[in-house]
Amino acid sequence: MSTYVLKFGGSVLTSESALQRAVSEVYRYVRDAHKVIAVVSAFKGQTDQLLRLAGSYTQASSSSATPHLVATGETRAATLLAMACERSGIVTRFRSAAEIGLVAEGEHLNANPVAMKADVLTNDLKQVDLVVVPGYVAENASGEPVLLGRGGSDLSAVFIGHTLNVPVRLLKDVDAIYDADPATVGDTARPYQSLAWDEALRIAFPVVQNKAMRYAADHGMTVDVAALAKGYQTTMGAATAYRDTPVLTRKIRVAVMGAGGVGSKFLERCLEWSDLIEVDRILVRDASRRRDHPLAAKFTSDVRNFVRPDVDVFVDIGTGVSPSAELLEGFLKAGVSVTSANKQAVAASGDKLRAAAKASGAVLTYSASVGGGAPIIEALKRAVKSHKITGFCGVLNGTSNFVIDQVESGKSFDAAMDEARRLGFAEPDSTADLDGTDVGAKLKLLREIAFPGEQPRHIEVGQITEDSLIIPPGKGLRYVARCVRTDTGLQASMKLEVLDADHYLVGARGEQNRAIIDLEMLDGSGGETWYVTGKGAGAWPTSESLLADVLQIARDHKLPLEVA
Repeated sequence: MSTYVLKFGGSVLTSESALQRAVSEVYRYVRDAHKVIAVVSAFKGQTDQLLRLAGSYTQASSSSATPHLVATGETRAATLLAMACERSGIVTRFRSAAEIGLVAEGEHLNANPVAMKADVLTNDLKQVDLVVVPGYVAENASGEPVLLGRGGSDLSAVFIGHTLNVPVRLLKDVDAIYDADPATVGDTARPYQSLAWDEALRIAFPVVQNKAMRYAADHGMTVDVAALAKGYQTTMGAATAYRDTPVLTRKIRVAVMGAGGVGSKFLERCLEWSDLIEVDRILVRDASRRRDHPLAAKFTSDVRNFVRPDVDVFVDIGTGVSPSAELLEGFLKAGVSVTSANKQAVAASGDKLRAAAKASGAVLTYSASVGGGAPIIEALKRAVKSHKITGFCGVLNGTSNFVIDQVESGKSFDAAMDEARRLGFAEPDSTADLDGTDVGAKLKLLREIAFPGEQPRHIEVGQITEDSLIIPPGKGLRYVARCVRTDTGLQASMKLEVLDADHYLVGARGEQNRAIIDLEMLDGSGGETWYVTGKGAGAWPTSESLLADVLQIARDHKLPLEVA
């Protein structure tokens, strides 16, 4: 797995409400099997406010207390981003500048980093997918906090990237470095695809801190400048070239079915991304009940006229096979890409949907249908391109795992189910989560990716009941889905299994999902095992996965520059 340093500045983190957009950017990399170090600035305007506050008491530029006060801005934003990422299911750790041993020399408000404990971050990334670090702040040799100058989070990111020898991407409120200010000259400003350091030092400030550029240039680095969710950037440190390829500048138009727990959260996320996403219509059973919703005018109950080729993506957040399956097929036949969180519909109609997608050239995605925010489908799709899959197993139902975990901690079965419903992990009728129906659909979807065209002769199915949750001392109990290739064909099962207490799947706590994928190299040179984890239930991780599919469709597949 490769590692990226992503820097989120105040122009991106305009307020607390912008945090979840940063989460989406982190999740984009995590689900593509990258580790991430997020370097975080204070919220927009916070540093100026804190400096003014310091100045109202004393001479801020000379006070040793000023860095202590100003650093609280970065600490607040970074800790909140870490918590927001955890809420969406990203396995996260927060580290302070002191904890990573970031040492700087020079003036206490304009110091330069000289050393850090690289092993702290590298060891962290063996255990988690994301480490969040406050930017702009370091310590001097005496252990006192110092600041790295205005825009110093850029320097923090570049220094960490150089020390670890990993790519650096500076996320800004502009999508590139331009040869003139687009706000002043409009469309005549031309974006650079790449920019040599001598020119970058001349024109890229104030988008990028000068000290950060000088450090990167002196150390022969390349550094990307990009906007959130975009698939293009300006690469500083490469031969200067303009970007001539047209890019999508209009909004991504989506049609959505479903506005329940996950659906409502997804619509909320679309409103957060209103600069990139336009919700065209929303299909629900009773549109009249949505009159107070911010998107009230978009709701409809007219299923017969819902399929039209005037959107880019159809987002299916329905339940049950119908009408989801029919709508998915209809949109695909019309050339509209789709993403679905409805594992029942996709599992029941997978062959039809794949055929429709192939015929029209549209994209069929369903990442959220298995694992919620755990990128299990993405891992299998990567694996089949580079390896031969010999088997996989996993904890695939967040509801049942939450219940098992609660019973293991001493709660009664009924109390555990009530708590799962209260927290939004379980539906009022949770039969499908307990009798194998839900896991069976997920197992089918994963099997079709891992072992296309192969069918197991028999699938052993177990149920979860109050009497079945007997956990031997020193062991762990999990409802495990398995599919393994043997000499006699595929063997599959989904049932409760007693595992060693230190087993990777036992480590799935609460609503978390985990998967283990066993692989062989295509040339037969050896094997390896991949591990995947993330939250498998709840509105936050599932909506994050849906949003990631929508944004990825826009990045990876050429949408028309204008909608018909």
